[in-house]
Amino acid sequence: MRTGSRKKERGAVAVMVALMLIVLLGIAALAVDIGNLMVARNELQNAADAAAMAGAGCLKPRTECGNSTAGQPDFTTAQATASTFSTSSSTNQVQGAYVKASTVSTGYWNATGTPYGIEALPFTPGTSDMPAVQVTILKDGSNANGSVAAFLGRVFGVRALKASAVATAVLSSPGSVGPHGLFPIAMSKCLYDNYWNSTTNTPKNAPNNGVVAGISWPNQVAGQPYIFQIGSSYHYGTCNSGQWTTFSVSNQSASYLNGLLTSGNPTTLSIGSSPGTWMQSGTENSLFNATSACSAAGNGQCAWATVAVVSDPSASGFQPVVAFACLHILDAAKGKDPYVLVQMSNDMSHCETIASGGVGPNYGAYTPPRLVQ
Repeated sequence: MRTGSRKKERGAVAVMVALMLIVLLGIAALAVDIGNLMVARNELQNAADAAAMAGAGCLKPRTECGNSTAGQPDFTTAQATASTFSTSSSTNQVQGAYVKASTVSTGYWNATGTPYGIEALPFTPGTSDMPAVQVTILKDGSNANGSVAAFLGRVFGVRALKASAVATAVLSSPGSVGPHGLFPIAMSKCLYDNYWNSTTNTPKNAPNNGVVAGISWPNQVAGQPYIFQIGSSYHYGTCNSGQWTTFSVSNQSASYLNGLLTSGNPTTLSIGSSPGTWMQSGTENSLFNATSACSAAGNGQCAWATVAVVSDPSASGFQPVVAFACLHILDAAKGKDPYVLVQMSNDMSHCETIASGGVGPNYGAYTPPRLVQ
């Protein structure tokens, strides 16, 4: 008879099964709770990303942000927008609950990553520093967001987990513009400087209605950006001129350039890159009628445009790009002295340049907000 021995074996098996159940329960708890934690982290990151992007979109004048006359960059509006967006009861949810608390910081982010991280204000930016909005959202029990709930982990005394997310979005003036982002006219830097305030990075405004001293035509509107003409140097002189450009293609054809009025640049154009943008020679009178048709006075398809700025548009051939500018194209006319009638602009509602990136001088055009962290 070995009854006692069998009872001992059954007892040992029971202990081993109990121990294995504890191990399996621990593994299950780890899988369920870590999986839930990862979901919460993803939701937190999505919320932080969206809030940072919303804030960055208001760093510069934008009609929708209510800051069209604000200084640049407008950190106050950007910070308030990011904060409001992050805790809105109609935007970000984490584990079925709206975010109730966030931390928003503003400053500058260096495009080269040297140093890495946001430079807090006050800060004097260099050429590679971009205005930035940083949003941090915690779900660790330290604020109204609470913590991440633990489920099976409660068996082991773990009732809450911690999660967090940080997102940084930046805005810059473009250093490069990809396909279809540019209108095929290049203006002289000298002309741009005549109507752009480089101290405030805003258009110069007319002091009175009607004729303004030094500008016999057109009539101006007091307090609004100057209205001025862009035409060939044959008619207006180098410092008051612009010229049709075919970008990366050395093509003198008016019909080819006419197609670029709606399609824009076929390849990416960058500041300082070789060979630059191709400047046509002559006037190409027919293009002014086509521009009028798509201007604000026409169907509006080219009423707002980003253009290349060069040092000397009167010289045919390739010219290096020194900046990208935003223009409000009011009208155009051919004739003895053909012209494109324009105003400078820096309103992001119209001056956000598609397919653009990098960092360049501030001439009114902007890159879309983008995440760097």
